[in-house]
Parts: sequence; structure tokens; C-alpha cells
Amino acid sequence: MPTRWDARMLVRAAGAAGLAFGLALLVTAVTDEGGVAWGERVSRTLSLCPACAAVGVWVALGPARARGETLALAALGRSRAQVAGAAVAGGAALALVAALAMGASSVSVAAFFPRAGAADVWTWDGHAFVDRAHGVKVGVDGSPAPVVRETGLGRPGVPPYGRTAAALSIALAGPAFALMAAHALLGPRLEVRRAGRRGRWLGRGAWGLLLAAAGACVALSLVLFQAAAARLVPAMWGAAPAIGLLAFAAWRYRAAP
Repeated sequence: MPTRWDARMLVRAAGAAGLAFGLALLVTAVTDEGGVAWGERVSRTLSLCPACAAVGVWVALGPARARGETLALAALGRSRAQVAGAAVAGGAALALVAALAMGASSVSVAAFFPRAGAADVWTWDGHAFVDRAHGVKVGVDGSPAPVVRETGLGRPGVPPYGRTAAALSIALAGPAFALMAAHALLGPRLEVRRAGRRGRWLGRGAWGLLLAAAGACVALSLVLFQAAAARLVPAMWGAAPAIGLLAFAAWRYRAAP
């Protein structure tokens, strides 16, 4: 049965994840090219929701672990899932809310499928310089004027099922990163206490394995989403690394002593 301690962990993890996302959004706004709509900035920051979920879990469980609360709860008979479940749910809530917003078509997902647009190609038609990719021309007097824009010359849109793939990737990667953060906090310490010096090496190996899995997921996701943007692979392939990472995180969390 959930307790007041679980509610506090849930709120703390959700709040910390939200603050981390807000900070990432501000950094995006400060470092972009300027003149970008806030909706586009939010779209560019959505891919960081899983990392923000991990930060939320770390902020919630870190102090509790340092005070010995997690070990005390384990000594009282609570499993690791019961100890960290509320914090994982709170941290992953941000990613789930973002995924729902993306799936409901209320948030742009164009940032998940980056591809360079058509280059500016100016041609002389005998009266003015014309760029039909952007629908503008400049006359001999230097004044710009609109022209008919040719479709297919600009940046292509989101590929078929791209919105579903992006939302699914965030919805699965959020809980995966939250589970991995919980395991990194709770797992190695128990291994150290149970196995002594050997446990220290086990704990370091566990952290390295989690970091390698997270890095592989991020790298594969970037490659697959960019390949989908270039129409080389189906867009749904972009969600495959997140599916694998969530399965690995759940298995590693349950299999650890």
C-alpha cells in the first residue's frame, strides 16, 4: 500500500524532472539562432525528457539513500520495486505527458527528424533574381517580392508514422531512464554491503553497463531518426532502441540482487 513517504518521493521526482526540463528549455532558448517560436524550442527540447526523468529519480532517491531510508525500508521487507516505484513513476510522468502531447498533434515533432533543407538557389529570369524554393524574388532595384513557391524544394515534412514513432520513443525511454537511475542508486550499494570488496567492482561494473546501454540507445535513436528523415528506413524504427532499453532496464532492475 502506498505510504506518505511514497507520495513525497513521487512529488519530488516529478518536480525535479519538470525543473530539469525547464532548465533545458532555457538553455535551448539561449543558445538557438534567435527569433525561434517557443513551440519550436519546446519541440527541440522534448528529446531530453528521458534524461530529465533520470534526474528526477536521482534528486528524489539520492537524499533518501544518503540518509539510509532506502536500506531501512528494505530491512522492513519492502522490495526494491516498492522502494523506488513512486520515484520512478514521478520521474517518468514528464516523459509520458510529453508523449501524449506529441501523439495528440499538439506539439511539433519535426526536431526528431532533422534534415537540411534545400539550398538557396537564385536564378536570373531576365528581370529579377528568383529563389523558388522560398518563394521570393529580388528586382534590379533591390526590392523583394513574393513569387509562386515550388513544392518539393524545401525541407520535407515528418515521414509517415513519424509522430507515433517519436511519441512512442519518448514514452518508453522515460521509464527506462528512470529505472536505470533507480538501479544505479539502489543496486550497487546493496551489492557492496553483501559482497564486500568484490561488491565494489560489481557496483562499478553495473554503473558502466547502464551508461553503455543508455549511450547506445541515444546513438542508435539519432541514427535511425535521421535515416527516417531521409526516407531510408521506416519511421517506426526510431522507437526500436527505446523498446530495447526499457526491456534491458526492467530485466537489469529485477535481476540484480
